[in-house]
Order: sequence, then structure tokens, then C-alpha cells
Amino acid sequence: MMSAPAPARFCLWGAGGHAKVVVDAILASLPRAAIAFVDDNPGRLGSSFCGFRVSPFGPDSLAGGEFAICIGDNIRRAQRYRTACAFGSAAIVIHPSAIISPSARIGPGTVVLARAVVNADVAIGANCIVNTGAIVEHDCRIGDHSHVSPGAVLGGGVKIGYFAQIGLGARVLPGVSIGEGTLVGAGSVVIRDVGACLVVAGVPSRKLRAAEARPSFSAGSR
Repeated sequence: MMSAPAPARFCLWGAGGHAKVVVDAILASLPRAAIAFVDDNPGRLGSSFCGFRVSPFGPDSLAGGEFAICIGDNIRRAQRYRTACAFGSAAIVIHPSAIISPSARIGPGTVVLARAVVNADVAIGANCIVNTGAIVEHDCRIGDHSHVSPGAVLGGGVKIGYFAQIGLGARVLPGVSIGEGTLVGAGSVVIRDVGACLVVAGVPSRKLRAAEARPSFSAGSR
């Protein structure tokens, strides 16, 4: 008798709210997946999260499996991703209810969550989040470590820079570019190009202030 294949193994870094939806996405596709959590918060170590044990990160954490960084903040997620890449391989996590064009390209470490849509000839970088119900239309380009929040819509040909975040329910019109490290506020409508390291919001969007400084390592570093 042929034995059943061993379950896929995942190490998830970050035992918080975002991790819950990543776990759901993994288990929806791979119900027998073996999952372990690591976390930076000493108060969580040794506890159970979503039914799985939480441990400190170490070189052996990634042995025999793939990792995903379950941290919503782009800069912290990028820092942990860079560390984890020295010890293992990044998973691409896609919820089975998401719609992904065969011509789309999705980078390592990226998660695409429930009912998201990624259309034709989209290119998504490493360690990104395409969150619940987000729509990424044809020919969009999304830089590493970016986050398209739940319900956000990117029109065709939109370009999103490294570390950018498109807020809940925001809309970016076709062909618009969003600069590196820029945050688009929830519910905003972006009708023209936005530069780097800004916070913009409103309908139509307008500049509110400068954004948090980028990390010291190169934005494109993986």
C-alpha cells in the first residue's frame, strides 16, 4: 500500500491578527499542512496560537519547510523577511478562492488572500500582501514589501513602489504611479501620480505629510 505524502511544512513569523488569515489560506489549500510559529514577543513564546506552538526564531526554525512573514507593517515584514531568507525558502501563499491570471507573476514570500483578484500580466514583487477582496487589474506592477489592503482596487497599469501601502477600500486610477514608501489612506481615490515617502488621503487624494523613513537596507533587497 502506498503511504500518504508527508504534509507540507510552513514556518510563519508573527503570531498576530494577520497570521490568522495566512493560516486560513494555507489550510484551505493544504488541510494537513504542518505549521509552526515564531514570534519576537517574549510573552507569546511557548503559547499556542491558532492551535500551533509559538517558538523563538532560530536557524532550525525553517528546517524542512518554507516560511512566510505574517506581519502587516511593511518595514518590519521586510526586515524579518531578509533575515529568514538567509536560512530558508519563502513560500507563495494563495487562498484557493483568489482568482489569479495564468499570466500573472507573483514573487516569493507574497500572500494573496481570500477573494482577491490578480488579473492578466500583473507582476507582484517579493514579500507583498494582496489582502482580502483586493483587485489588481491588468498590467499592474507592485514593488517588494508592499501591501494592497482589503477591498482596495488598482486600475490597469498602476505602478506601486517598494514598501507602499494602499489602504482599505482605496482606489487608484488606471496608469497612476505610487512612489516608494507611500501610504494611501483608507477610502481614498488617487487620480494622479504620487511621489515617494508621502501620506495621501481623500477624494481625490491629497498630500497630508511625509511618511515614515525607509529602512537603511536597499528597498529591493531580498
